[in-house]
Amino acid sequence: MRLIRIVDRYIFSEAFGLFVLGFSGFLGFLVVNMLFLEAENILDPTKPGLAIVLRVLLDTPYFATLALPISVMFATLMSMGRLAKDLELTAMFTNGVSLYRLLLPFLLLSGIAVGLSYYTNEYLATAAAGKKEEILLKYPGARPEPVQGEPDPFIAKLDQGQFVTATMFDKEQGRLTNVIYDDWAIEGGRAFVVADYGQTDGRDLIMGQSAGSPAIVYELDPTDRLCEKYIREPTERLSLGVDLKTQITQMRTPQELTQTELAQQSRQKKALGENPAEDLTDFHLRFSGPFASLAFALVAMPLSLRAPRDERLLGLILCFVLGMIYYTIFFVSKLMGYNEVLPPWLAAWMKDIVFGLIAAVIFLFSRK
Repeated sequence: MRLIRIVDRYIFSEAFGLFVLGFSGFLGFLVVNMLFLEAENILDPTKPGLAIVLRVLLDTPYFATLALPISVMFATLMSMGRLAKDLELTAMFTNGVSLYRLLLPFLLLSGIAVGLSYYTNEYLATAAAGKKEEILLKYPGARPEPVQGEPDPFIAKLDQGQFVTATMFDKEQGRLTNVIYDDWAIEGGRAFVVADYGQTDGRDLIMGQSAGSPAIVYELDPTDRLCEKYIREPTERLSLGVDLKTQITQMRTPQELTQTELAQQSRQKKALGENPAEDLTDFHLRFSGPFASLAFALVAMPLSLRAPRDERLLGLILCFVLGMIYYTIFFVSKLMGYNEVLPPWLAAWMKDIVFGLIAAVIFLFSRK
């Protein structure tokens, strides 16, 4: 038992040093690479270069969640490769230390990485994403080129507590689609109004159209505040007290939200008739993503034993290949979850399931 404890400390110290080295190197590479890709915009005198640099640097917590699993794999492959090359593994096996027992230090290392990844993704990355959005609102020129796609829903809470929601809000034209005005929660609130279309007019909102698409006004019973009746109006003008174009939507990107907020936003989208698959997929990724470190450790350890002992670059080659395979599965399954090809939970866990199966097969064929 004393020998095993010494072996555990020896292997863990070997792997931990390589883990810190790999994490620093991979994180630095990702940040510098992104700055290099943005160099043209940073040096463009017509654009806010400092704001663009800050936007890239605020992506560091997200980059850290990508670097942590790669660092665990790098540390596992390089440390096991070095022990195999120097015949130290042979000595350990001769003294009765099994391959499965040697896995414990790497499980501890991957457990540390899982905890760090979860904390970084849930708290640091979301805070950084919110700060980045503030910078982009202040300096619109720092925003990257927009990605074409379906616009996000619009949800705004006004100063007096009313809500205005819409599946789409074109702020340039002041036009809303599938719009709802709700003041039920306000003391003295009379109703809510639903219309297929809405149009801003200064501080007013005109709901409905005179031709073919009326506004439906639901009245409340003054005693029990339940819906008593509804009436159809060609148009309904509502005084909001603010210009709706100046209001910021409460619908935020998944990167800005914690897992609790993601679940809440998915329910809001569903209530608006929008597809919540993207938010649900990202919600499950908050749990599955950190376990990439464990998946890499389980695959990398037995795989390193089957490599030629005199190949110095093999660890780096395997690290690159496994990383490419893992993140290819990650991005493909994520898109499949977004597009409802796979259930959100399966899309989020697919990469870990595949690597778990690969690890099981490799362990079966590895020497005990």
